[in-house]
Amino acid sequence: MKLSKVHCKECGGILNLDIVSHIKNQKLVCPYCQSLYIYEPKYSEIGAELEADIELIRLKEEKENIKEFWKFKKLKEDHKLGFISLLILFSIPLIGFLVMTTNYLIVHRPGQIELPISEKKLHGENYKNVELKFEDMGFENIKYEKVRDLKLGLFAHSGIFLR
Repeated sequence: MKLSKVHCKECGGILNLDIVSHIKNQKLVCPYCQSLYIYEPKYSEIGAELEADIELIRLKEEKENIKEFWKFKKLKEDHKLGFISLLILFSIPLIGFLVMTTNYLIVHRPGQIELPISEKKLHGENYKNVELKFEDMGFENIKYEKVRDLKLGLFAHSGIFLR
C-alpha cells in the first residue's frame, strides 16, 4: 500500500515526501510556492495526516494477517477432517477382515468345540451331566471353573480354553 498524496495548503501542489531529510522536526518545502511545512506529526497537520495514513495501512495489514490466519486454520481443520474420514474408511474393512479371520480360525481348530453362552441344550443341567456328555463326545481332562461373565468356552481333548 502507498501513502496518500499530501497537498500544499497554499497552492494545492503535491509535496514530494521522498526528499525529506532525516533530522528531527523534519521540514518540507513546497516546490511550487516555497511554503515551509514541518513533517513531524506532533507539530503539523501534514505529519498528522501521514501518521493517520500509516496507522490505517498498519490496521489493514493486521486485518489481512488475521484473515490469512483464519484461512490457514480452516484449511488445517479441513485436512484434519479428511484424514479422519480416510482413517475411518480404511479401518472399517480392516476390522471386518480381522474379525472374519479370527472367527475362521476359532471355528476351524481341529479337536476343539465352541460352546456359546446361548447354548440351550446345556442350560440348567448339573455340571456332572455336562461332563459326562463331553466325555461321551470324546473329550478328556475336562475341568470346570466358576466364571461369571463367560461368553465362550473352547474345549479340547487335552483341556479347556476360556475366552
